[in-house]
Amino acid sequence: MTRLNLADDGDWLTPKETAERLAELTARGDVAPDYYGVGGPVTELEHAVAAMFSKEAAVMYPTGTLANMLAARELAAAKRGPRLVVQSDSHVFNDAGDNFTHGIGVTTVPLASEGPSFTAEQLRAEIKRTASARVPATIVGVMVETPSRRYANRLFDPVALAEVISLAKAENIPLILDGARIFIEAAWTDRELTEIAAPFDYIYLSLYKYLDAPFGAVLAGSAAALEGQHHERRRFGGGLFQMWPSALLAHNALARQTKNWAAVRVAGAAVLDALPGLGVEAHRLVDDTNVIRIKSAVESEEVAKRTQARNAKMPPRSRGGYVLKMNESWLNTPPDGIAATIADILRD
Repeated sequence: MTRLNLADDGDWLTPKETAERLAELTARGDVAPDYYGVGGPVTELEHAVAAMFSKEAAVMYPTGTLANMLAARELAAAKRGPRLVVQSDSHVFNDAGDNFTHGIGVTTVPLASEGPSFTAEQLRAEIKRTASARVPATIVGVMVETPSRRYANRLFDPVALAEVISLAKAENIPLILDGARIFIEAAWTDRELTEIAAPFDYIYLSLYKYLDAPFGAVLAGSAAALEGQHHERRRFGGGLFQMWPSALLAHNALARQTKNWAAVRVAGAAVLDALPGLGVEAHRLVDDTNVIRIKSAVESEEVAKRTQARNAKMPPRSRGGYVLKMNESWLNTPPDGIAATIADILRD
């Protein structure tokens, strides 16, 4: 790991560190492998995630792309002209190659906005438009991504989200939460995971953002919603012979998330308070989570040299500055040391 990661949600394990962590976790010799994703650490992880979100069941997939797609496929079963409402800047609409359209015959309907949110009014208009289609169509679900990656982990506006959820419930439209960063949301909103997950029929959790795993995702929901998903996972090419290494690493990391992200938030606030005194102009938006936004004229090439000399990692320059991300590596250095490192890297 880098000493101080200023660029990512997690400080990812190197291959050597991954091997060492697995060696520690398997040292007693009592870890049994799964068989095509059933049994061993995979089943243990699924049970842990389901309990964590107060859902009846959970299923592990090799990728979040597959998890979200099969959730939508389940909602679309036997529906005419299935459509899924999503954010226009969401991961599922921009980064999956229109897999819903090509893979499962579901049309994604993007709702645009000035930020990571859309409104109940927009959703209501889409419900009305779909109902009036000349060729029968059905909104089979609404997917919400929060925090939003394309908006540097900004939250879906909580008032707007409550109104969207209320409307979807009134119209009997299922809800999917793209909660890849749900632990971050919980820390910065002072909410329990179960409270965040409660309104949603499906919740997707990424295993590699900050859970030490090299790949994987878990989808949680009701037992009825996830019935048969182990078979559907294999049908769509996601039935890996063994997924236990990723499941074991992620399960081990689950226990520390709530406590550590709360500590990261405290450390980040202290860093933010210290930066002005070091000549660094920093700010946050009202719906930000684990980020600090810094204006800087220093070019990326110079920043890269300074960062490497300090065994740190910086994000690329964007829109006249840098968006720094807090993560667990911030717990290894006192806040004043982190602030001093940032100021040194970004000095004019």
